Amino acid sequence: MDGAAAGEGGRLRIGIAASAAMRSSEVSPLFGLLRDFAPFLSSPAVALHAVGATCDAILASGLLAGNPPARLRPAREGGVITLTSMVVPDAEGRAALDFVIYLIDPVDPIGVFPEMQALKRQCVVHGRPFLTNRGAASEWCALVWNGMAGIDRTGLAAQLARWVRPEATATETIGLIAHDTQKPVMLDFARRHHALLSRFGRRLATGTTGGLLNGTVPARLQAEAAALQPLLPPAVPGWTTAFQSGPRGGDAQIAEEVLEGRCRRLIFFEDPHVAREHEADIQLLERATRFAPDGCLCINDTASAEFWTSGFGALVQG
Repeated sequence: MDGAAAGEGGRLRIGIAASAAMRSSEVSPLFGLLRDFAPFLSSPAVALHAVGATCDAILASGLLAGNPPARLRPAREGGVITLTSMVVPDAEGRAALDFVIYLIDPVDPIGVFPEMQALKRQCVVHGRPFLTNRGAASEWCALVWNGMAGIDRTGLAAQLARWVRPEATATETIGLIAHDTQKPVMLDFARRHHALLSRFGRRLATGTTGGLLNGTVPARLQAEAAALQPLLPPAVPGWTTAFQSGPRGGDAQIAEEVLEGRCRRLIFFEDPHVAREHEADIQLLERATRFAPDGCLCINDTASAEFWTSGFGALVQG
C-alpha cells in the first residue's frame, strides 16, 4: 500500500469505529474528527465502512450526509472481525480497506479482545495504518487529503497546521523502535531518511536500536556486526536518546514521554510473526498513545512509514 492507494472505482477506502465514550456527545473525538475533515470524508473519492453503532452515530450527526458510510455489523455481533477480514488482501492482492481508524477509549476492555489484537496484527502484516486516537487519525487524514487531487481542500491548511505542524518540527520529538528482526529494516529506513529525521529536536529509541542509530553496534549484536555495519546511518553520537532496551523497561520510558505530550510520533517496526517476551510493555506503550493529550501517531510497518515520510517530508521541505 502507498498510504493512500485508491481501491476499486478509484476510491480511498477507510474502516472506522469508535468506542462508546469516543462517540457519546457532539464534543467527543469521533465528531471532532468528522467536523475537522468533513470536506475530505464527504468526498465521493472516499468510501467509509463503519461498524454498527459508530455508523448509526455518524448518520444521526448529519456531518457526512453527502457521503454516508456503509454499515457493518455491530462490534458485539462480530463487526471488528469483519473489519479485520477487510484488511486482508484477496487472491488477487486486493484488500477492501486502505486504512483503519478505531478510536479506542483506553479503559474500554475491547482493546484486549482477540479480534482487536487480530485487527492490529493484520494491519501490520499487510501494511495498513491502524489509527487508534484522534491525533493519529487527524494527522493521517490530513496527509492523505493533502496528497489527493481533485477534491475540496477547504479547511485543509488549518488541519495541517493543527495536527501535522511541519513548521514546529525542530521542537518536536519522534520515537524510533524496532524489534530484533526489524532492526535492519529500521537502519535502512533511518539511513535513507536521515536528513528528515534529523530535523526533529529529539529522537528517542529503546536501548539496542538507539545504539545502532547512533552509529555503533552494541555488544550483544557483535556476532551480527558484519551484516549490520553497512546499514548503519551516519555516526552521530547522541543522535538518538537511547533508553533501556524494551524488555528492560525502555518501552515504559518512552510511554511516559508520550503521556506527557513530549512525543507525538512513534515509528515502531514490529515483527507480527514472533512471540514477544515483553508483550505487556508493548501494549503499555500502545495504550499510552490513547491517553496522550493530543494523541500520538504510531506507525508499525514500512509501507505506512514510507508514506508518512513522503507526505510529511514534502511539507517540511516545502
